[in-house]
Amino acid sequence: MFESADAISKESQREYLKWTRGRLQLALAAALFGAVAASSEGRTEKAAAALALVAFIAALVTEIHLLRDKPEDRWYHGRALAESAKTLAWRYMAGAEPFPPDRPNDDARRVLLTRIRDLVDSNPLSGLSYGTVQVTDRMTEVRDLDYEGRKATYLALRVADQEAWYTSKAKQSQRNSQKWRSVLISFEVLGVAASVVSLMDLTDIEVGSVVAAAIAAAGAWLEVKQYDNLASAYSLTATELGFVRQTGESITTEADWTRFVLSAEQAISREHTMWLARRLGMRAVRRAVE
Repeated sequence: MFESADAISKESQREYLKWTRGRLQLALAAALFGAVAASSEGRTEKAAAALALVAFIAALVTEIHLLRDKPEDRWYHGRALAESAKTLAWRYMAGAEPFPPDRPNDDARRVLLTRIRDLVDSNPLSGLSYGTVQVTDRMTEVRDLDYEGRKATYLALRVADQEAWYTSKAKQSQRNSQKWRSVLISFEVLGVAASVVSLMDLTDIEVGSVVAAAIAAAGAWLEVKQYDNLASAYSLTATELGFVRQTGESITTEADWTRFVLSAEQAISREHTMWLARRLGMRAVRRAVE
């Protein structure tokens, strides 16, 4: 189920970003053709106006597709399902509630399958496939390890892995934010230059409106990607997970370990929950994580 939800989420994300990027590019093209039409005469004016109309119609069709198919919803809900399934799987392997190590594997497996079914029932996602196996041999092998084995595996492959992932993503988001801020500044400088050229009547082409459209498109893309918010949030989560990992290394008893795993999973899922809140709103988040 995790693999299916993860694949649906990634594919829907690609679709949403592709269509959103196309809509912004079409709006920019319409502005460019409109500026050419306003600055031309005769056949050139008509041709440019026609191309602007085509671009506007294509942008409208793109917007209708996004409103009708809502790939962003499938992206968010698929990610919510995938992350919830991953959390359940790690709690199962680490021997945390409701899958304590003294619980027979068959019984623990039934509880896990019930929890997974409840997740799907509360977050229906079209196209979701259950596959043939929900509990893999590797999951059972980890669960059957002694305390030290489960501890080492969980800290390395869950906590440290997520810490490294968030650290990498924070740096990547920061780089992307700086890149797009530079693009915006470049467009704004170009806008100042275009305004000066227009005031001095050095050209008949209305460049300012095209630059304004480019600034709006770049700003809209920044809003869609949320690089600044993600860089800050991911950096904070990576720091928190570093403390979580160090705390886990000092755990010495099975009882404390169970509480630690539950706390660690809450820390790991907190950023994802806030990400969903920013995208969907708190009401949808409660439905997704319950």
